[in-house]
Amino acid sequence: MTELHFDFRDVFKAARLGLSGKKMGGSFLGIVVAYLCYLVLTYAALLASGLGWGTIWRAYKLFPLAMADKFAWYSWVIYGVGVFFAVVVLLLTATAVAKISYQQLKGDDFYSLGDSRKFVAKHWKATIFSPIGILVMIVFMLVMALIFGLLGRIPYVGELGFSIISLLIFGGAFLTLFVGLVLAISLTLSPAIAATTGEDTVETITQSFSTIWSQPWRFIVYQGWLAFTLGLSSWIFAIFTVNALGLMQWFPRFFMGNKLVVMTKEAVTFAPTCKTFELILSKIPYCQCFLPDFSKAQDASGTVLVSGVIAGIMLILVIFFAFSYSFATYSAGQTLIYLALRKKKDNENLLERKEEEEEEKKEEKVEEPKEEAKEEVKAEEKKEEAKPAEEEKEEKK
Repeated sequence: MTELHFDFRDVFKAARLGLSGKKMGGSFLGIVVAYLCYLVLTYAALLASGLGWGTIWRAYKLFPLAMADKFAWYSWVIYGVGVFFAVVVLLLTATAVAKISYQQLKGDDFYSLGDSRKFVAKHWKATIFSPIGILVMIVFMLVMALIFGLLGRIPYVGELGFSIISLLIFGGAFLTLFVGLVLAISLTLSPAIAATTGEDTVETITQSFSTIWSQPWRFIVYQGWLAFTLGLSSWIFAIFTVNALGLMQWFPRFFMGNKLVVMTKEAVTFAPTCKTFELILSKIPYCQCFLPDFSKAQDASGTVLVSGVIAGIMLILVIFFAFSYSFATYSAGQTLIYLALRKKKDNENLLERKEEEEEEKKEEKVEEPKEEAKEEVKAEEKKEEAKPAEEEKEEKK
C-alpha cells in the first residue's frame, strides 16, 4: 500500500500515476468513443438544420460545432443528446481510470483494464445518476421559482404575498446557487467517490454535499495544485509528442521531398482549427527544427490528397493520445484529492477499507480448501467401506 500524506503533497503524485499504459489506454478509448458520439450526432444536427455535407465539411471537417443562427429546436435536441452521451462516456472512463489508480495505491499493480470495466458495469449508476439527481434538485427549485412568479401575477394578493415571502424566496435562490456548485463538484468527484467507495447513488450525492460543505478551502487549494501539476506535466508530454511527430517525418523528407510537405499540410488542416494548431506548434520548443516549410507546399491531388486525409486522421488520434495522458493524470489526481479530503473529513483511510471484491475473493479461497477437505474425507470413507469387502474376499480364498 502506498503511504500518503493526505494533504496537498499527494496531488503531485498524479503526474506519475497518470503515466501508465492501462490508464492512458482506457482514457484513449474513452476519448475516441466520446468524440465519435459527439461527431455523429453533431453532423446529424447540422444536416437536420438544412445544411449540406459539402458546406459542413468545408466549415468544420471533423470538428463540427453548433450553429446558433441555423439550428431549429430539434437540431438543438440532437446536439444536446450528442453532448450528453459524450459526457457520460467521459465520466465512466474517469471512473475506470480512478479505480485503477485506487487499486494501485492499495498495492494491487495487477488490477487490469478489464477488471475496471467490470467494476464500472456494476457501479455506473452512482457516477451517472449522482450529477443527474443534483440537476433534478436544481430544476425543481427553478420550477418552484416559476410557480411563485405566476402566483405573483394575481392582482393585489400576488404582489403582497411575494413581498411577504421574499426572504423565503431569497433562501431558495441562495440554496439553488449552492446546489449548482455541488453539481460542479459532483461532475468532478463522482467518478473518484464511486471508484474508491463503491457506494450507491444516494451515498455519492451525500459525499459530494459533505465534501464541499466541510472542506471547501482544501478542495479549492487541492484543485489548484492539480491544475498546476496537470498543466506542467501535460506541457512536457506535449513537447515529446509534437517533437516525435516532427522527428517521424524529418528523415523521410530527404527522399520524399515536396510530396511529404504537401501531405503534412493537408493533414494539419484536419486538426481542430488549423491556425490554433499551428500556433500551438510554434510554441513547442525545438518543434520548428523538424516541421517543414508549408509556404512551399502545393495543392494536393490524387493519391497525395488521399494520403493527406489518412494522415490527418492519424494526427487526430495522436492528439487524442496526448489528451489521454492529461485525462489519466486528471482522474488520478481527483482520486488522490478525494482520499485526502475523506481522511480530513471523516478520519477514514479508504486505502485500508476492504471491498466486496476482495472479500469475495477471500471467501472463494477459504471455500476451496473446505471443498478439498470434504472430498478427501469422502475418499477416506470410501476406502474404509472397501476394506471389509476386501477382507471377506481374502477369507474366502
